[in-house]
Amino acid sequence: MNKIKFFCLASLMLISLSVKAQFHQDRSEYEYMFKAEMGYSAYVSNVGNPGAQGFYISDLRHMAGLNIINGVCVKQDFFVGLGLGYDYVARPDNITDGWHSALGFVDFDFRPLDEEWSPMVIAKLGAHYMMGNPNTYGTTIAPYAEVGLGVNWFFNYVLSNMERNYRSIYLEVAVAYTQQTAFIPVRFGIRF
Repeated sequence: MNKIKFFCLASLMLISLSVKAQFHQDRSEYEYMFKAEMGYSAYVSNVGNPGAQGFYISDLRHMAGLNIINGVCVKQDFFVGLGLGYDYVARPDNITDGWHSALGFVDFDFRPLDEEWSPMVIAKLGAHYMMGNPNTYGTTIAPYAEVGLGVNWFFNYVLSNMERNYRSIYLEVAVAYTQQTAFIPVRFGIRF
């Protein structure tokens, strides 16, 4: 099963890099971008009822995950893309007792300033699927919603009257809801 996961991830990376090479010939107002994120989501509280849509996470379980996102950047300020994620959901005191989960989402972010350091607003909407968990409450697939703020750093920054630089590193903090549970994700990401 791990070989299948690795093969799928490697295939997606190769496809995205080849598509990026085609779209990266010259700078325009619309540019293909690839984002990679990793982070930690701290448990806040349960927000749903057992038996409703999604698995009811009844104990203190946190998530660590990795997201890859392909999308389009518009004038360096606005990004929209499709993303896939992998999360491991476990208790901090016993990380071996956890579940794997998959995430599919539409990713939005907005950087209002054309500066080297810029604030950013983010949102993710999609579905979250718990794999291999004891399904005592509801289904294992649930809506996923996230909103948050962050700070973005354009590395190799150039003057605004020269060629724009779309590559950046960012840190974001958000509030997320899935599986009838609220989390606070903190993520580090890179886009290029």
